[in-house]
Amino acid sequence: MTHPQLPAENQWDLMIAHGHGLQNGFHGLWVESGNPEEMSRLLRVDPGSRLECDLETAMEEYGRVRERAAVWIGPHAPGWTHVLAFGLHPYHPAIRNLGKRRVFEIFCREELGELEPLNLYYDGEQLGDVTPPYDEGGDMDLPEYMPHTPGLELGETRNLKQDMHFMACMVGRITGRFTDREWWTATRAFYRIPDRSWET
Repeated sequence: MTHPQLPAENQWDLMIAHGHGLQNGFHGLWVESGNPEEMSRLLRVDPGSRLECDLETAMEEYGRVRERAAVWIGPHAPGWTHVLAFGLHPYHPAIRNLGKRRVFEIFCREELGELEPLNLYYDGEQLGDVTPPYDEGGDMDLPEYMPHTPGLELGETRNLKQDMHFMACMVGRITGRFTDREWWTATRAFYRIPDRSWET
């Protein structure tokens, strides 16, 4: 299997340059679906809250809403949708409601030094993670994803910025697209998720 070279720009640096502070709370989902509207329905958004906007506007809008959760959602690559989640957490029922399709998740909070494994969900279950191994040919939770890892080995010393860059590269190889300036400055749909949508 051949892979694209590493992206032209460091994935962490792009987030710093274009993410409007997202390093303090980045929660990205790459969903194996080419239908962002269906994904928004499955996330139980308020359809009347839809706002087509860039990321800066989405973050400003989120700062004004009463609801705990919201999403900024749109195309990523052919057959893939990206969801930037606000106010959700790993294993949240909204994420586990996305059906019989792969969902890759990166959750990072630099200010807390927190970077979750690169989780994979399918049909309501968290199957494991596809975090690259520490060393070439090393152990992976889901070894069938090993062919995507050359050059992305994490090494023995933890470095949150480098690790997230490598995880984002891993997702880019799986989905066929790395993040770039166009990706970060795109217009996507922002929605509020009513608190009652996921009350138990």
